[in-house]
Amino acid sequence: MTSRSERLVADCATDLTRSADVRFIREAVDGTLDDDAFAAYLAIEERFVRTATRVTGYLVWASADWHESAAHARTVGALVGPQLDWFHRVRPRWQGDPDRIAEAVTRSEPLAAHVLRLVADHGAPAAVTAMFAAETLYAGWCARAAALPVERFSDLRDWIDLHAAASFTEGVRALAAAVDAIPESVDDRTLTAWFRDTLAAEDAFHDAVHPDAVEPGGLRPDALRPAAQTRP
Repeated sequence: MTSRSERLVADCATDLTRSADVRFIREAVDGTLDDDAFAAYLAIEERFVRTATRVTGYLVWASADWHESAAHARTVGALVGPQLDWFHRVRPRWQGDPDRIAEAVTRSEPLAAHVLRLVADHGAPAAVTAMFAAETLYAGWCARAAALPVERFSDLRDWIDLHAAASFTEGVRALAAAVDAIPESVDDRTLTAWFRDTLAAEDAFHDAVHPDAVEPGGLRPDALRPAAQTRP
């Protein structure tokens, strides 16, 4: 019998495939990402890691199960430790075009707004589902990239390896377990909507590093449909 998290990933397989094929990820995987795009990505991703830390910190408090709470706490430690430490070391080497970075920051903001709105409106079940969507996407494309014999500049290679490491995939498994524990009063249709909307926001986020990018289907980042209104 499949778990709830497994069903969710299966139901959203087409969305995950689409999100793993946006221009930024394609170029990161095949080693053709240019310096300005990577500099812009570092600026927006560091900001989102801080948002992810806030959301995961909330889950530490919100979980009634100690093992689940402790798993979220380990993720917080990884975010404020190895990940933010990595940004502090690397970002000074990637100054980029200030105007392009400022534009990317503005265009990337809907992802954080989307996730924080889900948390504010629907609490821990939505927070877990949104983070599970984002981290499942990253675990997938980074594992695929790490397995390919492709030449990449060292900072991009290190970022990919960080998300292909066992410590990161363990965090994804912890999120899957938290999804499995979501009360049945929150139905699968609602979880699927939250998961898919988060991936759509991720697409717009990644497209933000390319000034000429068009969101899938012409979707603008601020045009994401409102989150499902079923409150757990």
